[in-house]
Amino acid sequence: MQKQIEQEALLLPGETILVGVSGGTDSTALLHILCALNQHYQYGWKLHALHLNHGFRGREAREDADYVRSLCAEWGVVCHLFERDVSLYMKEKGLGAQEASREIRYALYREVAEEIGASKVALAHHADDQVETVLFRLLRGTGLHGMAGMPKRRWLVENRVEVVRPFLSIFRREIEAYCRTAGLTPREDSSNASRKYRRNRLRLDVLPHLESINPRYREHILQFTQFAQTDEKYLAEASKTALGQVILQREMNKISIAANKFQSCDLALQRRMIPLILSYLSSGTEWSSQHVEAILDMINGDHPSAELHLPDGITVSRVYNRIRFSRGQSAETTAPYWYDLVIPGTTPIREVGGAIHATVLTSPPDMSRLSVHAAVFDMDRLAGKLAVRNRRPGDRLTLFGAAGSKKVKDLLIDAKIPRTVRDRLPLLVADNEIIWVPGVRRAAHAAVNERTTRFLYVVAEYGEDWQEV
Repeated sequence: MQKQIEQEALLLPGETILVGVSGGTDSTALLHILCALNQHYQYGWKLHALHLNHGFRGREAREDADYVRSLCAEWGVVCHLFERDVSLYMKEKGLGAQEASREIRYALYREVAEEIGASKVALAHHADDQVETVLFRLLRGTGLHGMAGMPKRRWLVENRVEVVRPFLSIFRREIEAYCRTAGLTPREDSSNASRKYRRNRLRLDVLPHLESINPRYREHILQFTQFAQTDEKYLAEASKTALGQVILQREMNKISIAANKFQSCDLALQRRMIPLILSYLSSGTEWSSQHVEAILDMINGDHPSAELHLPDGITVSRVYNRIRFSRGQSAETTAPYWYDLVIPGTTPIREVGGAIHATVLTSPPDMSRLSVHAAVFDMDRLAGKLAVRNRRPGDRLTLFGAAGSKKVKDLLIDAKIPRTVRDRLPLLVADNEIIWVPGVRRAAHAAVNERTTRFLYVVAEYGEDWQEV
C-alpha cells in the first residue's frame, strides 16, 4: 500500500488528511496503517478522524463512538465525533437509510475538511465494496459511467479537497488478516447482517451464488471495471469539452445550458454531460440512469416548459432553449416594480439586471436596421408620465400594424418568453398605457410620421441571464 500511495501520489508528504472511521474492520485498518506509515516514513501527515453516529443502533452506536475516540487518543489522531438523526433526515428528504446516511456523511466530510484545511479525505472502500457497487448499480440501472465503479480519487470540493480510496484494489480478506496480525479488535456493525437493506441482501444472498458459479468472479468484475474506467475517462474528457460549448451560464448553485447545442451532441456525450453537470452542483450524490434519462427526455421532448425535482435539492427546468440546473433555489417571485423613465439617460432595472436607455433625436435613426430591442416614438405625441414597470393582470397592448389589442400574457406566450421571465420583463408605459414590450412588440401609440420632429429612441439592455430569451 505504501508503494501505491507514493507511485500514484494518493497522499503527499505534509498533507492534512481526514480519515472516515466507523470503527469497523476496514476503516480501523486504514487509520492504523496511515499512522504506522506516517511514523515509519516520516511523511509529516496531520491525521484527523471523523466518526458519525447515525442514531440507528442506540447503545451499540455509542460504543462504536467510544471505541473510535479511544483509538484516536492512543494513536495521536485528532478525533471529530458527530451524532445525527438520520431517521428524521430520511423523512424530510424522502430517502432510504443508506442514501440519507451517505448524504450526511459526505456533507460532514466537506465541512470538516474545509474547517481543518485537509486536502484529502481517505475512505476505506475496498475491492469487495467495488464489486458490490458495480453489481448494485447494474441491478438498479446504470450506464458505462456506473459500471466504472468508485474512482480511486475524485474531487469532493473542486480543486481543494479530494477523496482517495487506498484500499480499492485490496480484498476484505486481506484487510481482516492485517487486523489479526496487528492485534486490532475492530467493532462489528450488527446492521451489516440485516437483510432489510437491499445491498446487504446482495452481499449475503446473491454473491455466494456467483462464487459457486465462478470463484474468480470478483477478479473478472474488477477487470471489467478497469476497462470501463479507461473508456469512461476518454469519454469524460470529450464530454467536458462538449459541455464547455453548451454552457450559457455557470454560478455557485446554478448552471444553464443551450438545449439546441446540447441536442447537437452525440447521445453518448449527452448521457455523460448530465451527471457532470449534476456533480458540479452536488458532488456527494450518486445519479442513476433513471435520473439521466428523465432529464434527457425533458431536454429532447416537445414541451417548451418543464421541471424536474431530483435528490439533494436539485431542480432541472426547461424554458424553451434554456435548460437550468439549480440547487436549493426556490421558484423566483417578482414584486411589482415601477421606475420613472430617465430622458435622456439610463433607467436601471435591477429585476432583470439591465436597463432602458432613452435618447431624444431631431432626426430618425435608420429604421431598417432597428433592433427588436429598440423602438422609436413621436416624442410630442406621448402624453403623461413615461415609466418602466412589469406586467399586471389584464394588461393589453394596442397592436402596431394590426387592428385591435391583445393581452400581454398572450403576446409573451406567442413570443415564447419563458414563464419564469414574464413577470420580470420590463414594459414601457405612457400614462400607464403600455406602448412597448421590449424584444416582443410595440404599440400603435405615438408612431412616427413625416411630421415628427422629435424622436424618442429607446433601447433595452438585459443582463447575462436574459441573453438567450
